[in-house]
Amino acid sequence: MKFFRKLIKIKGNNNQIISPKSKSNQLYKRSPIDIRGDNNLIRIDECNNIYKFHLIVHGNGNIINIDRHVNGILKLIVTGNNCHIQIGQNCTFRGCEMAAFENNTDLVIGNDCLIARDTRVYASDFHTIYDRTTKQPLNPGTHLRIGNHVWLGEAAMILKNNTIADNVIIAARSVVTKDLKESYAVYAGHPAVLKKRDVNWDIREYKEYPVNMES
Repeated sequence: MKFFRKLIKIKGNNNQIISPKSKSNQLYKRSPIDIRGDNNLIRIDECNNIYKFHLIVHGNGNIINIDRHVNGILKLIVTGNNCHIQIGQNCTFRGCEMAAFENNTDLVIGNDCLIARDTRVYASDFHTIYDRTTKQPLNPGTHLRIGNHVWLGEAAMILKNNTIADNVIIAARSVVTKDLKESYAVYAGHPAVLKKRDVNWDIREYKEYPVNMES
């Protein structure tokens, strides 16, 4: 486990990573993890193929759950306190950056999602926007929720305080700035708007898809 100790750095008290250190667990092969703070809990199911997972957690009392059969390349940054991050089962990440920078943030990815390369999923802004008179901040981030069976196209950006319904396609380079409530739909643009109804998607390539497949 020398490689494990080299990649995982933990500073603080009562931090836990719950994920069996078995040969079948791809997490420990090339996934740097940096935890600084206290009482953080990371649960990652042993049945995964996360062959490149970069996790940064700087804060206290954060809970991160990654379910079984999650695949691919993912960078996750949490720099607040008491945040909850949930990634559902059977999700595939081709190269995504996810982030939560504020306290008490809720960031949820549903089951069976496909996240293309260069996507960004941000439950917080990077900087503060404030009222010039009162000096009060105007752009708090509280949540970001992506439903089940959602496909985020290449370089899509999903911004804070929004919810995406189940069975949705987000076109490449689209920017989601509001709730997308309709399922079985394609959204595209900057900002993303409804483009097509009554559609769904399948992870298989076009040439492999059976034309007469029942829904």
